[in-house]
Amino acid sequence: MKAIFLFLILFFLMFSCTSEFENPKEMNLTISLYGNPQCNGLKSTERLSETPTSQSCIEFVFDRDNRKLILKHLNAGFNCCPESLWCTIVYRNDTIVVQEFEKNMGCKCNCLYNLDIEVDGIEPGNFVIQFIEPYAGNQEKLSFESDFRNNAEGSFCASRTNYPWGE
Repeated sequence: MKAIFLFLILFFLMFSCTSEFENPKEMNLTISLYGNPQCNGLKSTERLSETPTSQSCIEFVFDRDNRKLILKHLNAGFNCCPESLWCTIVYRNDTIVVQEFEKNMGCKCNCLYNLDIEVDGIEPGNFVIQFIEPYAGNQEKLSFESDFRNNAEGSFCASRTNYPWGE
């Protein structure tokens, strides 16, 4: 009797769970981080943005002809001296998740960067764009919805109060 019960539980679990990456509308996306971002707070760098340091913002432009999403992440929080910065992308259902990373924290300070990111392979459609920032913690999520069939550009900001953000 126990064997039948165990078999039924395993059968149910095998066919009731789906992988988070399973997607009937699969897109082959690639992501690139461009330039050599520098900390916005260093004296040797000029503040390139009028965005308040209490905001983490995404500006986006969708290039329909080239199926390219161009993202600028303003005031992305990272260590002041990382060996490198990079990001990954996952597409699941209607959500595009961009996760940002740094390698080797070289200093005992954090600061804000402006990142230029390009995502190739986007089909026109309605998507949720979500960023996972390494230092955001429990602060407001940097997540927004946009229909690239009707809205080729825009911006979204999330408020930040924890270090390294703030005025």
